[in-house]
Amino acid sequence: MSKPIKAIGTGLVFFMILMFQVASGFSAVVISGIIDPILINELGVPAILVGALLGIHFLAEPLRTYVGSLSDRLSFKRLHRVPFILVGGIMLALSYPLIVLVVEQLRDPNYHHRVAGEVLNTTNYPIPIGWLLAAVAVFFFNGTGISIMGTAALSLIVDITSEKVRGLVAAIGWTLLIAGIIFGSVISKIILPDKEGFTFDYSSLYPIFFFVIPGIILVLIAISIAGALIKEPRHDGVLVKGRTHVNFKQALRVISSNVQSRWFFFFLFAFMTFMFMRDILAPAYTGNVFKLSVSERSGLQTTINGPLLVAMILTGLVTLKVAKQKSIYFGLAISISGIAIQAFSAFTFKVDAAAVKVYEIASQQYSNKVITEAEFKAARTTWDSLVNDNKNLFIAGLMLMGIGLGIAVPGLIGMMMDLTDPANAALYMGTWGIGQAFGQGLSNVLAGGARDLAFNNFQDNLGIGYGLVFVFQGLGMVIALWLLTHINVTEFKRLLLISQGVEAEPSPREVLSV
Repeated sequence: MSKPIKAIGTGLVFFMILMFQVASGFSAVVISGIIDPILINELGVPAILVGALLGIHFLAEPLRTYVGSLSDRLSFKRLHRVPFILVGGIMLALSYPLIVLVVEQLRDPNYHHRVAGEVLNTTNYPIPIGWLLAAVAVFFFNGTGISIMGTAALSLIVDITSEKVRGLVAAIGWTLLIAGIIFGSVISKIILPDKEGFTFDYSSLYPIFFFVIPGIILVLIAISIAGALIKEPRHDGVLVKGRTHVNFKQALRVISSNVQSRWFFFFLFAFMTFMFMRDILAPAYTGNVFKLSVSERSGLQTTINGPLLVAMILTGLVTLKVAKQKSIYFGLAISISGIAIQAFSAFTFKVDAAAVKVYEIASQQYSNKVITEAEFKAARTTWDSLVNDNKNLFIAGLMLMGIGLGIAVPGLIGMMMDLTDPANAALYMGTWGIGQAFGQGLSNVLAGGARDLAFNNFQDNLGIGYGLVFVFQGLGMVIALWLLTHINVTEFKRLLLISQGVEAEPSPREVLSV
């Protein structure tokens, strides 16, 4: 077999294995693009509670260290990684029928029976403790499935690749994760009902969550396993003796050992916290203020991640030649500009309460079959004409935010690798992974709490309330930008050499102080 054909074959197998990333991206859309906004906008659950439930997913991240260790030690039919990919994938697929059944029970019984145009205060939400605990369990089950599947698949990639190509494979995996999010967003927009508020029927989700979503995930996992079966070496006993997997104690040691590690960890944490507030805020805002349908809100992920993917691909090669840190600065500045546009869209929203009430009365009447579909569509067209300018401005802000993130990500990945001790690469990368996961987990709770404050205190003008929340998010991104200014890769490497007992050149600051 010629070398080009063999290379194509090997590349195809890696592409198959990385389908687990597409499954992970698709899964993210199901949670943040479907379940999250329906809980907030159609079921009346407080956003802070929804954010906390979504954050449960990230509490499963620490399990990765134990899964990695188990897959090193245990095997089935001499396979160490494939069985864990299979178990994790099945858990992920099974979680969605459970999620759709359980979260329905969190519905605010007063929400659907509110007067048209009324904004209910979420502080009056009656918390169903038993069902809330059940929801915590199923979301943790979902996160555990992703952790088991992802850890085993990534461990396999480490097993079968050299350090020379591992960065490229990681970049392709990240691209496929974004592609999975876009794929999930497009599929959701097609299969979800074009309804919202009073007109939405929750039971329409049952066939989607019982058959369509699990089916798609299982197909993607099957492709990943097929590739893994081709590449995974058969091995009896312990796979790699002495291999360590990252835990909190080790991560804390990395953060405390080098001041530059601390700055980067805090930057990464702040970046993930404030950037990903959008997962809660965008669908909640467009549902509450613009009355976007369930399918339209799920399409917002494409609005963000489409430009993100294009920008990431176009700037990835440039980042190799331009200073990585400069590309992150530039990307964050563009993202902050996008958030500013979103805030402007909210502050300038001028539709009065009477117009909202007229539309919601029509929605309620259509739901109760008092008016025809044609009459409701006429009311919807009138409503859309009132909000279109602000809606288009908000979407432009989302797209700009996606472009900025796409520009920043290649530099961020490169800097992550630069701020790593080659002798302890897994330890450092694991520490950065913990920072990302905890930042995303906090972002859900923070965004949910901020949204509820806006929702409850600006009921006569939700636009002003959401505008203030977007300003808060933008200020958080400015803090992340400030933290980035303290990071110096050269200084990190100098301090690393000193910690290893190697004499290093003094820093410019030390030279100037002499």
